[in-house]
Parts: sequence; C-alpha cells; structure tokens
Amino acid sequence: MTTEAVRNALPPGPKLVAVIGFLPDDEVSDLEGAGIEVIDLDQLDMGAILDDPPSGVVAVMARTATDLRRAASLAGMLPHAKHLVISVAQSPARRPLVLPAIPPSWHTLRSFEARRGANGGWLLVARFARSIPAGEFLAATVRGLEGARIQPVPTPRTALAGVGAAHWRPGDPGVTPTTQAGPLTEPDQFLPADLVLRTTKAESAAWSGERVTVVDRPEQDRTHWARFGAVGGMEQVRSILPSLSDPDFVPPVDERTVNPAGFIGIPELGIGTLCRTGDCWSVEIDRRNMARFHPSGAATDADIAALRQLRAVDIRGIRHTGPLSAVRLIAGLAAAGVPLFATHVPTWAGAALGREIIDLVTNVRQEELADDLSREEYSVKLRRAALRAHSSHERWRDIARTAGFVPSSRPKISVVLCTRRTGFLEFAVSQIARQRDVELELVLTLHGVAAEQPAVKSALAAFDKPVTVVEVPGDVPFGLALNRGIAHASGQYVAKWDDDDWYGPEFLSDMLLAHTYSGADLVGCLSQLVYLEQIDLTVLRRGGESERESRYISGGTLVMHRHVFDAVGGFRPLRRHVDSGLLRAIEAAGGRIYRTHGLGYMLHRRATDHTWVQPVTKFLRASTRQWKGFRPSGLVEADDIKDLASFRADGGTFRADGVTKNA
Repeated sequence: MTTEAVRNALPPGPKLVAVIGFLPDDEVSDLEGAGIEVIDLDQLDMGAILDDPPSGVVAVMARTATDLRRAASLAGMLPHAKHLVISVAQSPARRPLVLPAIPPSWHTLRSFEARRGANGGWLLVARFARSIPAGEFLAATVRGLEGARIQPVPTPRTALAGVGAAHWRPGDPGVTPTTQAGPLTEPDQFLPADLVLRTTKAESAAWSGERVTVVDRPEQDRTHWARFGAVGGMEQVRSILPSLSDPDFVPPVDERTVNPAGFIGIPELGIGTLCRTGDCWSVEIDRRNMARFHPSGAATDADIAALRQLRAVDIRGIRHTGPLSAVRLIAGLAAAGVPLFATHVPTWAGAALGREIIDLVTNVRQEELADDLSREEYSVKLRRAALRAHSSHERWRDIARTAGFVPSSRPKISVVLCTRRTGFLEFAVSQIARQRDVELELVLTLHGVAAEQPAVKSALAAFDKPVTVVEVPGDVPFGLALNRGIAHASGQYVAKWDDDDWYGPEFLSDMLLAHTYSGADLVGCLSQLVYLEQIDLTVLRRGGESERESRYISGGTLVMHRHVFDAVGGFRPLRRHVDSGLLRAIEAAGGRIYRTHGLGYMLHRRATDHTWVQPVTKFLRASTRQWKGFRPSGLVEADDIKDLASFRADGGTFRADGVTKNA
C-alpha cells in the first residue's frame, strides 16, 4: 500500500504517523509536511511515550506483516486516537486481507474500512466516537493476522528498554515499555513484568530496580565492523565478543511470519547470490534484484515470498561484512526453508549461527540442489536447525533458563495407534519409540484384539515410554474406537498413527514445529511418496505441494490440539472416511488446517485391507517419478527400521537404496 494511499486515508489537520521496517531509500519521508509528524518506531527508545495528537489521528505504517508484529510489541508506547489507520506496504499474494479481531470493548466504533492494493499491501481505517489506545487497535489487527485466536507468547512476562528492543519480542502486545535505568513498577507496587531485556549502548546507565531480572543485549549499532575501527574500538570489541560467539545474542526469527509457508518444490529460477549494497543486504540473480533486506538483517514474510522461485541462494558474500546483521539474515532465510550453500562461512558467523546450520550449509553440493526431491529434503533439515536455534520461542526458552527462570515445559503428544492387526504391532510401536525431540505417550487402542495376546506383549516389551492400552470390541465402528482411545490421552496434542506406514524419527517434532509457526488447529501432511507393494514400486505423487493451508491431509498424519478434537466432537461413528469427517468438522467450526512437508512419512499400499480403497493404477497415473523397489525419502531413515520383511508375503527384506533381497 503506497504512501499516497495512506495520506489519502488521513483527514486534514495535524496527525502522527509511526513507520516501521522501511528501507533507507523507501519514500516514507514523502509523508512529512502538511501537519504530519513521522516517527520511526525502530529508532525510538522504548522509554519514550508518545503524546496524544490534538487531532486524535494516528497511523501505523509497516513495510510488511513481520514489521507490523514487531510494532505490536511497542503498543504500550502509542498514544490514544479516534481516527486510526494501519497499513502494510508489501504482503505475499497468498496472505488474505487482514481484519482486526474486534473485542467487545469497541462499542464506540463508528466506521471501519479495509482496502487491498494491487501489490498485496493493505490498509485499515477505523473511526471511534471516543479515543481508544492506538496500541489496542494495533494488537487487535495483529491478532487478526494470526487467525483471531489466542496465540502463545514466550515466558516470562517481559519489559523492553532501549532502541530496537522490539526485535527481541515480536508479536507480543503484552510487553511493557520502560526506561533504560528503571525501576519497573506501577501504582500499588504491581510489577508488570518478571524480566527486563535492554538493548544497551556502551554508556548505558545501570538498572536501578531490584525486583526484576535484567538481561542486556548490545544495541545493534554497536555490532557493526565500522564501529570497531573507531576511537575506543578495541574496548567495544571486548564488550561485543559474546554476541559473536553465542546464538542467544542474535535477535530471534519471528517464526509466525518467517517460516516455510509457501515453499515451492519445483522452482522456476536458478541460483541467487547474497550481496551487500550500502547498508542493506540483497539477493540477486542475473543482475536482477529479487529481495532487499532491512539493515538490521531481519528477514520478513514479503522478502521470503520474493525468493520462493529461486532454487537456492549462494551466501558466500557474508565474508565481506558482518557481523550480527549477516547472522540474523542467514538464520531467517534458513528458518524459512530457503536452500542456502557456501564453500566457507567465517568463524565468527559460524559460532553465532550454530554448528548444525554451518555443517548443512557448507556440506551440501549444488548437484543435490538440482534435484527437486533432494532439494526439499535439504530445505527441511535446514529449517529444522534454524527454527530450533533461532526462533523466538526457542530463544526465549534459552534466555529464561540463563536468567534463572524455569522455561515452560514442552508439550506432550499422545500418539493414538488403533489397530486390529497384531502382526503389524511390533513394527508400528518401534517407529513410535524412535521419535526424537518430543515428549510422547502411546495410547494403544486394540480394536477387537485382547491385550493378553503374545504379539501385544512382545510389541510393548521394549517400549520405554508411557503407554496406555485400551481394548475396544471389534464390532465398534473405527471412528468410535479412535474416540475411545483418545479419551485416555493425557497430552496437549493428539496424533493419529497408522500401523502399516513408515514414519521418520523426526516426524512428530516436525509436526509440532509446524503447529508453532503456522498457528493452525490441525497439522498433517500429504503422502508424497507411496510404496506399492503389489508391484514393488515407489512413486512420487503430483499435487503434493507442502507448507500451505489445505483440507487434503493423509489420515495417518493428523496432529491436533486436544481441545480442537474435543470441540468438534471427535471422529464420527463411521467404519470408513473417519479422517475426512474430522477435517470437514474442523473447517466448519472455523478451524485452520495446515499441510507441512510429507518427506518424513511414506504410505504403504497393499493389495487389500485398506479403509481407503484405491486401485494401484490411480497412484501410477498421479505419479511424477517412479523407482523400482522400496525407496523412501532420506528423512525416513529407513535403515533403522526393523521387521520390514513382515510387509511382504515372500519374506523379502527392504533396503533404503531400493534394492530388494530375499531372506
């Protein structure tokens, strides 16, 4: 949305326009004059409180939705107003027009208008009979951006001080802005936060309060190489060294907007190059500028969308400059699943990025990235590493732990395995047992099978995680059998698990990652790879685009919040199509369904005994690639799976390279 559109939305007279995220040569300065005061929120000290404009007119103008979420963390600094304008200049085409989640307290709202521009940007105009806090309107808009539901924010409750501190706590309107020196208190000695994060200058004052924990991070301006060559530069180097060796000193990636959503599996363009022009990083291909980033190194949703058609990005250019803006940008690109590679990464950058990211970036070969399937596998590994090291959720777990707080516990996931086929039990349970980086319990629902059977006891003998066994009569419909099993689940999340499909050891952790960054109610994947047992063939299906909202999810991959399952009444009492019934119920209730990558899952099709009956020819017609034998994605890590021989009548043993050898 252009500055002209914003100016036209403002009434005559004096007004305040707060801008955020714009690049140095963006034309937001055109707004100045004619009674308009322009303030850059990124350059504002968190201790400043803006005065109410006499006209009651306030606008917040963000370059992208990522920047708007950062502005929400400054909500407490904004004045009151009756005439409010919020605009986002650039927005991916896939993102819908955002509408605020209007609270009941807005009974004085008199008019509301929403517009979307040709480039995807949008603008909201609201007029109230009486002034309200402008930050309240901004927070409501950000909630609308996220689906109008309560979204978790990191703990502990935090106050921010200093210039650029909002980069550390994106999307949290509950932040308390405060001064560099404190103290932090309100009337009646109420303490609004438990921790203060300050971005400090070399001469910043000491904190004066005693009731809160204070965490200091250097103001980003202090971490430019040019600063180190100035008078007193070596003194600054000594004070900044920790920020070059610890990921916790890098402002986090806002995973709610910078994430794999919109990933393109078959890109149309080649290799882009990361380069530096003036104060900004950019990615270019054939002298064409694909994206230009903020000097802070903060990647945004619009930046990532502009890069989606690139096969990969060569990041060797970071050796020419630094330090933290480069690290931050690479972390953001990696978290979004943009394939990155480099022959060498400077030592200082490697320490701040983390060993796993550096190993991936420097060891991947360009010929791997030339293959679409290998490229997506690499993207998944890279995004995992970046989100686990640099997302705001993980960064605040680390900050809380270092500051002496007990981080919030990781959610538990209840894996519900409902089966009547005892011959598959040992295989299925062993795959659940090898899941990594999750806290789980198994709810084994025996559908017409007695728990005392030797096959059941044998399958559970080596299982070292909590397990609950539920027996359901065989004549109970499959949907009700699942519901009875889930009734015994104690996890915050529920995962439906099939007994005959292959799951990689990171399957559940990937699903929980997708839940975090998508904000969806249910997450799953599509079975991109299918093994056709009848003809001993593996196929890659078309139409399996991942990382987007979709109602088409494979039934063996459903992972949802427990309260979502309960809210829609669970599975219907059907013998078949129970998964479709649940997905439709969630959609009808206004829920969101997200499809993440399917490379950690492989569907197994046998000749008979499927609730979803489809001929082999259907899979062959829908395939884009085929391999003789069993050929799962490398993310399944099939070499570690035992007892694959039980899936073939002739007793063959499968190998991950697709070769079949007889037992």
